Amino acid sequence: TVVLDLLRNAESNAEVKGLEVDSLVVEYIQVNRAPQMRRRTYRAHGRINPSCAHLAIIEMILTETESIVSKEDDDAPKKKSKKKELAPGPTWTQNKLKTEFF
Repeated sequence: TVVLDLLRNAESNAEVKGLEVDSLVVEYIQVNRAPQMRRRTYRAHGRINPSCAHLAIIEMILTETESIVSKEDDDAPKKKSKKKELAPGPTWTQNKLKTEFF
């Protein structure tokens, strides 16, 4: 929900700056750990417990693109797999076992 709120905020900022909202694309996003906020929680009988808030810094850069790139067709030729296909017939270890037993 935090990232969605940031995107809504970026959309309203783009409207104010006069940018085309429909052509905005997230170019860069990064989340970093922020320093802890240390506070005190006061408890019964005069005790005090620490209260630490774990925060994050979210950095997001949006850019305005001229056109949206469409996805390639599925009819395009597929890349060959890098794994070597085995030849039909018995493998080397099976041939070795046959020669040892006969």
